[in-house]
Amino acid sequence: MAKFRFLMFLLCIAGQCSVLSAQISFFVSPDGKDTNDGSVRAPFRSIEKAKHEARKQHGTITIYLRQGKYFLTRPLVFTPEDGGEQKQLTVRSYPGEQATLTGGIPLKPDWQPHKGNIMKARVSIPCTMDMLLVNGVIRPMARYPDFDSTAVRLNGTSADATSPERIKKWKNPAGGYLHAMHSHDWGDFHFRIIEKEKTDKLKLEGGWQNNRPSGLHPHNRMVENIFEELDAPGEWYYDTKESILYYYPMPHEDITVALLETPQLKHLIEFRGSEQSPVRNITIQDIAFTQTIRTFMERYEPLLRSDWTIYRGGAIFLEGTENCVIKNCDLHHLGGNALFFSNYN
Repeated sequence: MAKFRFLMFLLCIAGQCSVLSAQISFFVSPDGKDTNDGSVRAPFRSIEKAKHEARKQHGTITIYLRQGKYFLTRPLVFTPEDGGEQKQLTVRSYPGEQATLTGGIPLKPDWQPHKGNIMKARVSIPCTMDMLLVNGVIRPMARYPDFDSTAVRLNGTSADATSPERIKKWKNPAGGYLHAMHSHDWGDFHFRIIEKEKTDKLKLEGGWQNNRPSGLHPHNRMVENIFEELDAPGEWYYDTKESILYYYPMPHEDITVALLETPQLKHLIEFRGSEQSPVRNITIQDIAFTQTIRTFMERYEPLLRSDWTIYRGGAIFLEGTENCVIKNCDLHHLGGNALFFSNYN
């Protein structure tokens, strides 16, 4: 007994007494239930449930995510309640397994022929659709010029992307996008098409992604999300008014069994603290993060004395943190920033 007390005395001197006083584990599985007790034999289904239970504990707490995909309907938010001086929280994949957090939703289209090789299907669930993945691969929106994986700029550009002759072919390009390089070719701009004017010119909004606007490059530009440009394998177009998805399948692609997914969230994880009340001692480890919507049309902020502006957000967003760690994680197929450290960290 004397030896045990002496050991605890040494640990407390080292400032670890509260951390080592308890070691608690919760388990989460896509096949679990939130009415379970969170044990390895009866895991929770949602990370939110495990996080809620972890808030009640002190010491060293680990939330293990078992193999599979976790479809988030809103960002997973950590606040000062989740970590602190009396608590060390780790959220990680179970050893030897891969947990994936996704901001996407699966689609189950009932395909019908449209025209030529193009198929169509009504999307039965309300959703944003600005990125489409087929069997885990991002497919390009209907665009001009067609997607070129070897092209240095914008996966393919053309001087006639916004020519009056091409614009004249578009019945209603509203909701499409114009992407163009800076006139000196060192940065890029992005615009949403508002409408086609009677003079076959485009009314646009955007261009705030660069802090030194000086016109668009006459050649390095491309347009996307325009129905009339749906003319190449892999391209797609979503009619938001009619909720109809059009898709030009890849050669030998069986779309009746293909997995289609589309992102719905800008952020997957958020740490929300401040310098006065920081989020402390949280580790995110061995997790894959995927599928966030594109944020190039969000409002950007100018950086001090910089040519660039930024969107203050990311798949993992940290603000007001101390001793928080993102370790050995895989971030892929994202529509914006991967990690963003905002203000005090």
